[in-house]
Order: sequence, then C-alpha cells, then structure tokens
Amino acid sequence: MKQTYSVFDFTRGACIAFLLVPSATSAQAPVVFADESTCPADLIKVPDNLIPYLEMDATRMPINLEADSIDLPSSDELELRGNAFATQGARAIYADEILFNKKTMSLQAQNATLFSEQGDLITAAELDLEIETRIGSASMVTLQLSRRDAIPMRKVQDFSSMTYDRSGFTVASAGSVGSVKGPRMTTASPNEIRLSSGEALSLSSTEEVSLDDAPAEAPKVRAKARATAERLFLEGHDRERLQDVVYTRCVAGDDSVLVEAKEITLDHASGVGVGDHLKVRFYGVPIAYAPRMSFPINEERKSGLLFPTVGFGDNWGFNLEVPYYWNIAPARDATFSARYMAKRGLLGSGEFRYMGETGFGDYNGMLRGEWMPDDAEYDDSRQGFSYRHRQNVERRGSRLSFNANVGYVSDRDYLTDLSNNLEVSSASHLPQSVDVSVNPSDIFLENENFQINADVTAYQTIDKAVSKENEPYSRLPGLRVTWDKGFFLGARNTLSYNETRLALKPEFKSELINFDHASSSKTTGLRWDTETTLAAPIERTFLELTPKFTYAYTAYDVENQPVDDPSNPTRGIYLFELASKLFLERDVDWRSEEHTQTLVPSLTYRYVPYEDQDGLPVFDSGTVGFDNIADAFLGGGFWGSDRIQNFQGFILGLSSETYQSSTGDDLLRWSLAQQIYLAAREVTLESAGADSSDFSPLVGDIRFNLTRNVRTDGFINWNWDENQVDHWRVGASFDRDIRRRLSTSYSWYDTSDSLQLDFTWPIASRWQLGATALRSDSDGSEPGYYSKVTVGYDACCWAIQLGYEDRSDGSDQKSQSKFMATFSLRGLGRVSSDQLAGGFTTSVPSLN
Repeated sequence: MKQTYSVFDFTRGACIAFLLVPSATSAQAPVVFADESTCPADLIKVPDNLIPYLEMDATRMPINLEADSIDLPSSDELELRGNAFATQGARAIYADEILFNKKTMSLQAQNATLFSEQGDLITAAELDLEIETRIGSASMVTLQLSRRDAIPMRKVQDFSSMTYDRSGFTVASAGSVGSVKGPRMTTASPNEIRLSSGEALSLSSTEEVSLDDAPAEAPKVRAKARATAERLFLEGHDRERLQDVVYTRCVAGDDSVLVEAKEITLDHASGVGVGDHLKVRFYGVPIAYAPRMSFPINEERKSGLLFPTVGFGDNWGFNLEVPYYWNIAPARDATFSARYMAKRGLLGSGEFRYMGETGFGDYNGMLRGEWMPDDAEYDDSRQGFSYRHRQNVERRGSRLSFNANVGYVSDRDYLTDLSNNLEVSSASHLPQSVDVSVNPSDIFLENENFQINADVTAYQTIDKAVSKENEPYSRLPGLRVTWDKGFFLGARNTLSYNETRLALKPEFKSELINFDHASSSKTTGLRWDTETTLAAPIERTFLELTPKFTYAYTAYDVENQPVDDPSNPTRGIYLFELASKLFLERDVDWRSEEHTQTLVPSLTYRYVPYEDQDGLPVFDSGTVGFDNIADAFLGGGFWGSDRIQNFQGFILGLSSETYQSSTGDDLLRWSLAQQIYLAAREVTLESAGADSSDFSPLVGDIRFNLTRNVRTDGFINWNWDENQVDHWRVGASFDRDIRRRLSTSYSWYDTSDSLQLDFTWPIASRWQLGATALRSDSDGSEPGYYSKVTVGYDACCWAIQLGYEDRSDGSDQKSQSKFMATFSLRGLGRVSSDQLAGGFTTSVPSLN
C-alpha cells in the first residue's frame, strides 16, 4: 500500500532559470521565420497531478511525501523507498529513495527527478538539499527549461483535513493526507482555512484538491532550452552555480549549436548570469570564445559586447563593426560602435535612447552621433549627429506636447558614402525642427478647441542637385493659434432620427512666421496670416447643408523684394462657400452575406474674388497637383498661404462604401471629384500662366477587398481639355501571414512612370525567398532603380539569410551595390553584415 507523509515549506525547490547570452540587435529582414509547425518544440512531461498547480505560489501549499513504504528510523528522519516522491504544488522530487530530515528540513535522493512550479525539469544522479535555505548540491544534472508564457494560471480552492504532531507536521499514515505548517494559515471555521494573505480556502469532504476553471485537456509545457552539467550547487533561493555546462536552444537530438562553459553562476535576484570560459560550437566547430561573460537570465537587457557585423560595399570595401551595448537603466541604454572600412578608415559612433513617464505624461528620445577623424577617400574628417525627442504633458484637461527632430551631417556626400544601408530615402534635406503645442482647457468657453503651436524649423540640404537659391526657407520662428467652438441651437449636440439640428461654428486661425534663407538674394521677413470663419450647418440624418463665410487677411514685412514690389504688401479677401451632402444607403447581398451600401453625392458652390497677388513673396506655397481626391476639394488651387486662387464655380463629389453589416469589414470604396469653373483662375505662382479651363481634372479612386487577405486599389486623373489621362496608378496586395506577402503597384504620368514589386514567399518549409524591385523612368533621363533579393534558410536551431542590393538614382554616377549575410543562432544572437539604420535615414526606398 502506498504510504504518505506531509510536511511544510518547500520554498523554491530546485528550480533553475537559465539564459545564456543576450540576443542580438534586430535585423531588417525576417531571418528567423519558421513557426512551430515546421520547428516543433520539445514537450516537458510534467505529471498530470502537477499540471493544475503550474505557475502558482508553492510556498502556500502543503508538502506531501509518498512512497511504497515509509520508515521512521528516528524521530527526526523519514526514509521513503520505492516510487518515492515529495510534492508541494507543482514542485516535486521523484526518486527511488528519499531520506528526509524533519529537524534540518533537508533531504537526500538518488536518481532524482525535479519539477519546478514553472514546469522546468531537472534530473540528477544524486541530490542533497536543505529545503528552508535551499542550499545543496547535485551531480550529473540534465535540465529542460520551460517557456514561461505557455502555462495558464489557476487557483486552488480547497485542501484536505489535517492533524498535527508536536513538531508541526502530520503523523505518518496510509491514505491521502495533506497538511500545512501552522504559521502559514489559520482555521477561521470548521469548513474554512484562511491564508496569511487573507485568501479563504474551503475544505473538501472528499479530501481532494479541486480547481477553478480546470481545463478539459491538460496544457502542454513546451521547452525553450536544455542543458547538462557535471555538478549543480544550490546557493540559496536565488542563486545556482553549475560546473562543466553544455547548453542549447535546439530540440533533443539536434546538437548543431552548443554552448560550453567551465562554470556558470546564475543570480535570479539581479537577473544576471556569469560564465567562465564560454565556447560556442557550430556542428562541433568552435566559432566563438570568451574567458568571462555576464549575460541576462531574464527578459532584462544586459550590458556587454554584441556580435560584430561584417560585410562589403562599393563605397567602403570590406566592413567590420564591433558594437558594445550599455544597459544603463530599465528605460535607458546606449550602444557604442567602432567600424573599420578598408577603403576609408575608422568611424566611431554612439547612440543613446531613453523613455519614461512623469506624473503628468510620458517622453522618449534618441541621440546618435558619428565621427570619422580621417576619411582616406574624402581626405578630411567627417561627422554627423541626430537627436529626436517627444514629450507629452496633460494636467487638469490641458495638454502640452514637445517634439524635437534635429539632424546634421558634415557634407552632402556623407550618407551616400558612409551609410551601411542602401534601403534608405533619397531625401534632399535633413530636418532641424523643434515645436511645442499647447491645448489649454476651456480658457474662454466650455468645450472649445483652442490650440497654440510654436516651432523653429530649418533644413540642411544634402542633395547636390539642389542649388543654394532653391533650398527651402527656414521658419525662425513660427507661431500659430487656432480656436473653434460649436454652438448647437436648442442645446442639442446629438442628432436624432427625423430631427433637424442647427448650429453656429465660429473658427479663428492666425499664424506669424519669420522666414529666413541661406541665400542673401532671397526675400526674407515676416508673414502674418489670419482666417476668421463662421459656418452655420443645418443637419438631418440624411442631409447636410453648410453655408460658410471666411475673411482671410495676410500682411508681410520683408526685405530683398524684387524691384517695384513693396516691402509691406497686404491682402484681404472674403470667401463664401455653400456645401451640401446627401446620405443614402441600402442593403445588398454579396456572396450570400448581408452588406450595407452607402452613396454620398456632394455639391459645393465656392466664390473667391480675384485680387492681384503678384507683389506678394512666395515662401512655402505650391500648386495643387490633383494627385488624390483631397486635392479636388481644396478649391483654392494652392497649398500654403502666399496665394489664394480666385474661384467661382462648383465642386462635385460622389462617394460610396460597401461593408459587411455584421462585422463592418470593408468590401468596396470608391469616390469621384470634379471642379467646374464659371470664371478663369487668374492668380498664378511667379511666371506661371493663368488657367482658363472650364473643368478641373476628373479624379477618382477605388479600393476593393476581394478577401481579408487580398486588396486592390486604383486612381485616375482625366484631363478634359486634352481628352486624355494625365496620371493613373493601380496596385494589388496579398497578405496572409509573415511568410506570404505580395504587393505590386504601377504609377504612370505623361512624362514618367514607376513600377514597384515586393514579395516574400516560402519555397519550402524551411526556405524563404524575398524580393523588392523599384524602377522609375522619366523622359530625357536614365531610369533609376532599386532592387533587393534575399534567400533564407531556417534550420530551427540556426538560420541564415543571403541578400544582394543594387541601386542607381539615374545620374551619371555608377550604381551602388552591397552583399550581406545574416547568420542567426537561436537564443544566442546574430552575426550580421547589415547595420541598423541610423538616426539620419528612413527605411523607405525612394528614387529621384
């Protein structure tokens, strides 16, 4: 007959948490892509009776000792033989024999198998453990470490009845007996046990443990790592020391990547492990060694050297970069790198990142700098830096936001020569801006919208094709104030069915900017622009009619004006607009599913009188290109405040949306827009001629979601005067999962066109192919292109990706190419030839 004995307090048992080396910085491509269907994880065979207690606090549960036979050689010792085990919640020790000492709270076991409350599995030939202090040792150790997020949390509801001897333990007896030492719980009633935490546990008459929400099927505990060690020393509740260790993240039977160490000490309190004489083997071949290394054993980042990056590029030849990561604090870190380029020399860089919260908001930022003391190709020193900061503050309903984005490089060729990432923007300018936005709460009236913006914005031009005279203006500084408020007649701000709502919506905008320019020949100075608007919307559930009156006034105080142009010009214009919309909808069926289709025709009459504006400078304005639907509804013909187009005519719009009635998922969206002119538009930008057309281009767009994974879209711009299409574009995309994505688009203008293709697709369960191609062709110039092809293999325990990039901007300069190889060891990091994009660039390819 199986005999049992129950004791109290197992504390941590022999649980070991183990992570070896920090993972590498993130790559720009999905090097590791295989999921569990391709790379199944090992399962830890946790006994069924332990599974309900996984991830629960074992110190609050009884210790049960059970064996085929239990002897008491002395009053302080229990000797368990045959299928012996000691359990406390999910903590357990199984062995052929267990010798337990009640006085010292220690045990000795032969051929022991240990389980932790997280599901870790440890086996040892011999085990000697003091339970209360968790000091002990084990020999010939093997272990499996579980994935902590794979185990559900549940709550124990009741324990069995108990009796105590004088030492606080239950007496040895046959049958199922559970008990807990007195200090951990008190009996509040005959049917209840109350823990020191205040949690009440009801007693079961069946002397069995029952659970809340017990699953129909026991959860599977997946292993994330395995290891062997000659010796294991338990040095307290939060510390272990292993000798002659072999560790791997590979599944059982796969030893392609192994980490060997003479000794490893794991400190769970600090989350740091320290290893001596660490060696990484790949298929038995040593590929890395460190005499001593510290590493994180939890999810926290850890300071230390990262894997070097290697590669080759046309601009820098052979490239080797060695980074060092400094984990300053949980919300602050820094990375320092030394980069050697065979053609150019040594470049040092550093990056500092931070984030945090205050009592009234949050903030984050990044500072990055690079310095090359002597570029052998450029024959001079070179440097660059960037700084980004964002901060939000909210208090008593008022909000303040602060943003800084400052970039600088020493010369216009800096990014072209030294960037280790061809997949960057061909930006012509680096922004240097600081802006502050304040939204006070109800300063004048309740529920008003009041905002104040201030900014200082400048640009560093890095495109050699842009002359000094054509560089953008700087705002030194700019100040903008906006205010609006809705007054709902009848004190209603919601619209009910078959009801008319009337409202008055005044709005005020004012902006004062000091424009500066690097060229002494350009006009510079102040511009003050204001708009005062009063709208009176009349709304029903199916109709909206909005008359709107606006007065726009602009004044300048400038210098370096062209001859005969005033230095203090002004402009004042009244604008009138009457906008109407009709809202229609009906029910339709699509593939036997109910859908709702809407139809919204709109008609707007707009009147803006002509005023001669040739004497006004042009700081930040341009002509609307009708490249999207929104351009057709602007009406003014210009963006910016330096020009207001005279306009007398109509703006027609028609839009529709079809969506699934039950889920709201979009099926089809389309829209059309057209301007009809009753008078010629005489206001122009500089030397451009007046537009005497009777119609604007007809623009339309469409988006059709064939399924949740397949989407198509298109746009067209039809020129009535020439009876031809001036611009059109189409696109399609398929997005099933991270391994199956495809998108393509084509855009055509009368003088240029561009084609883009991007896809990633599995060519086998462990092979992945990816490609990106972008080509832009303009009349009178060589086509520009960007292409990238990658092939990846994921062996589950390691992965490799090979990639080739090539790029040309269509100029006379030769194309730039780069070959890169990224090698990833599962759980150990990556050796990569690709550098993280710096603070100066983006990851979106673009061609001039």
